Amino acid sequence: MTKIEMFTGKGGVGKTTMSVATALQYAQSGKTLLISTDPSGSLSEIFSQPLDQRVTTVAANLDAVELTRQLVLGLWREKFADEIYTVLSSFLPVGREIIDYIEGAPGIDEEFMLDYLLTMAQSGTYRMIVWDTAPTITTLNLLFIQQLFYSHLTQAQKVYLKVKSVFNQVDPLALINKWKNLTAQIIELLQTETTAWVVANPERLPVEQALDIAGSLTEFGVGVNGFILNKMLPPEVCSTHPFWQTKFQAQQSWRRRMLLAADGKIVKEVPELLGEMRVDGFLGEVSEILRKS
Repeated sequence: MTKIEMFTGKGGVGKTTMSVATALQYAQSGKTLLISTDPSGSLSEIFSQPLDQRVTTVAANLDAVELTRQLVLGLWREKFADEIYTVLSSFLPVGREIIDYIEGAPGIDEEFMLDYLLTMAQSGTYRMIVWDTAPTITTLNLLFIQQLFYSHLTQAQKVYLKVKSVFNQVDPLALINKWKNLTAQIIELLQTETTAWVVANPERLPVEQALDIAGSLTEFGVGVNGFILNKMLPPEVCSTHPFWQTKFQAQQSWRRRMLLAADGKIVKEVPELLGEMRVDGFLGEVSEILRKS
């Protein structure tokens, strides 16, 4: 199956920068897909074209898409709405508007956002998928809700067996099993085919959150490749001014904290760079730094 490499961390630390730079690197040796699940994603601006509807080719061997809630729920309707309505209308006097109600349930868009990821991984189209995730807490919820959903569906099977006599000529157990199997496949995808880079700036909150999220990912079963410290100040720039000297020393202190707590994992360092975050800007330079480090 296609491998998935996710980039996660506190908001604003440079996950998108690292994701795009890495995707550009992978695209040099094989077909690559760049997916963003960040609600405030900026892939469209980086590649100067709308990417929030369907997969779009943005460079040689590189496709990209921004998964908005609207897009994910539209795909959910295509895949499951008819089955759900058939089951519910078999024992309740409901119209198609019941699908609108279900669509608003917490976790539906998160669940089928990962279904999209699974579908693309199983398609065989791509050698690598690079996943630009939402900020920390949203991503962790996205992962751990899978285990909760799987447990819920297991209980749903037991409830169905007690009330199956009320259904008329349909078998909701088939739908329950379909969703349960989907969730099991998603969990397996995350635990066996997905690895993570945790991105941080060399400051207290980003570093501490990066270490926490690495622990949570490990607990869930996602392999952590290592950490990326972004926007490191070069010493030669900071040596002549007290303000920048102080800032440089503070960064070095949190760099040491990261190195000590990384538990042997790789810590890549990307300097503060000038220019625009565009393919023809400093992203090529970041790509080369990540490749060499």
